[in-house]
Amino acid sequence: MRLRLPRFTLQTRFTLVAAGAVAATALAITAVAFFAIRTDLEGQLRQQLAERATTVQHLAREYRGHLPAGWVPPHSNRFGVSTPYTQVITATGEVWAPQGDVSLLTPDPEDIGVAAGRHASFYDDSRVGGVPAVVYTTPLAPGLAVMLAAPLDATDVQVASVGATLAALSVIGIMIATVLGWAVARAGLAPVARLASVAEQVTATGDAGRRVEVARSDELGRLATSFNSMLSALQRSLAAQRQLVSDASHELRTPLASLTVNVDLLADDPGMSDAERAEVLARVVDQVAELSRLVASVTELARGEPPKRSQDEVRLDEVTSAAVDAARRDWPHMTFIADLGSGVVEGNADRLRIAIRNLLDNAAKFGPPAGPVEVRLADGELTVRDHGPGIDQNDLPYVFDRFYRSLSARAVPGSGLGLAVARDVAHGYSGTIAAERAPGGGTLIRLSLPVRPVSADLALPEPADVTLPDGLTPADLASTTPAR
Repeated sequence: MRLRLPRFTLQTRFTLVAAGAVAATALAITAVAFFAIRTDLEGQLRQQLAERATTVQHLAREYRGHLPAGWVPPHSNRFGVSTPYTQVITATGEVWAPQGDVSLLTPDPEDIGVAAGRHASFYDDSRVGGVPAVVYTTPLAPGLAVMLAAPLDATDVQVASVGATLAALSVIGIMIATVLGWAVARAGLAPVARLASVAEQVTATGDAGRRVEVARSDELGRLATSFNSMLSALQRSLAAQRQLVSDASHELRTPLASLTVNVDLLADDPGMSDAERAEVLARVVDQVAELSRLVASVTELARGEPPKRSQDEVRLDEVTSAAVDAARRDWPHMTFIADLGSGVVEGNADRLRIAIRNLLDNAAKFGPPAGPVEVRLADGELTVRDHGPGIDQNDLPYVFDRFYRSLSARAVPGSGLGLAVARDVAHGYSGTIAAERAPGGGTLIRLSLPVRPVSADLALPEPADVTLPDGLTPADLASTTPAR
């Protein structure tokens, strides 16, 4: 059977820790003070015995070492009053005690040894008449020693009184520390409580627009600021997700409706001529291809933050060459002119190919029917230029936004996602992408990625084939290709 421990809140834990720390400190201080006071009082008592012994020794000097048998200093039989009890012992163990007190203090061998000169003076704890006492034995004369005793009961009473006072003060201190610890923990953890409350509200309602008030600059303030930043990022992510779903559903509605019409037309008109049927089927194939591209772009954008790139070495020139070859197959009437330098980037070849292919498709759609589309790669910068009408200056800031279609581009098939995908890929590789109006007309898009030189163990690719349109010479290419 497992023992279930009680669950304490963080505030309760802080309060218990504060109370425990104060209790431990108070206990240590009380113990030290108790023993210090007891030692001091016993020291005073021993000093009193030593002073009384000095007085007795002064009286004994009057007899010049020949004390009469049975001599006892005056005021020796007042044990426990004000003067220490005093008796004299001989080296043979005989006791000279006040009348009636012979058995009050019995000497032991050590005391007799002091009288015989074999031991020095010493203090000892004993009992006199059943009362705890301090006994001091010191030489008095040749063959004699004096024993002095003072009760400890008064000292014990004083020590007990001091101990009780210290204990009471410790209890009061612990209670005050507990209350103060609770108040400090409540005030200090208030931001954490507010943070937890906001987190619970966000979890319950799904509203990431709530925020925690930040009015401090300590660790809790930084925690609240970080939590607010996390909520802001979550809010942006949720907004982008909703916008993506809304835009995707809007963009998918039109091609799906057109595809449905054409499929219904094929199903409802079995007597359609072969030429009409071929035309409708061609439209269906184009619409399915358009839907496939749209779904692929939406899937790419739905990833949100780009995933961690693999550590594979990707030849950027090879990826670009493959994308150019694919574009030539899909755009057979378009001329693509490629001038590709070498370079290696660590990443995912498929994502890079998608981004570059989107740039090529964009240039092919908006350029002249026969092109050319000029592709140049040098020092990690890929430029793609078409010779179409170019992008209006007012549209340049928005061409990389998702589903953005300028007024002049709405007659051209597309979803407005290609450049958005290219931008996300570029940012995922810590690169940049920009669009500008090319000198002489057309659009120039620059994609810059952090590349490094090709390592020696990577084979160099074959030079890219350059296909020139009719009437265009290499000199013309040099004059029309934009400078970096």
